[in-house]
Amino acid sequence: MLMPHSEKRHWQIKNFLGSCDPQVILKQLEEHMNTGQLAGFSHQIKSLILNNIISKKEFGILAKTKYFQMLKMHVMNTNNITELVNYLANDLSLDEASVLITEYSKHCGKPVPPDAAPCEILKMFLSGL
Repeated sequence: MLMPHSEKRHWQIKNFLGSCDPQVILKQLEEHMNTGQLAGFSHQIKSLILNNIISKKEFGILAKTKYFQMLKMHVMNTNNITELVNYLANDLSLDEASVLITEYSKHCGKPVPPDAAPCEILKMFLSGL
């Protein structure tokens, strides 16, 4: 993060993220934050890791871990939930996809009707409503 040349920094970060387990990095980041270390870089590091997972569509790396909620919050905060919704709907369950859509809609101030079925919620999201 401190490298002055952005091209070299980007290349080094890309290589680092490609060679490490994101869960290990996130765990170490948590540990360092609990001791007050890396406070200035924690958000940047977390964003780099999560954005890397999103760009590679490797959501399964964090599925069923304590970091999956962190990933969900990150995609909601960056308004980038489509790929994660697709992953959940295709690889895990429609219910999980509809929960994410419902949480995101609430986050955006557009709550989903409480009586909507998971498949209806997914259809509404995919149609852009």
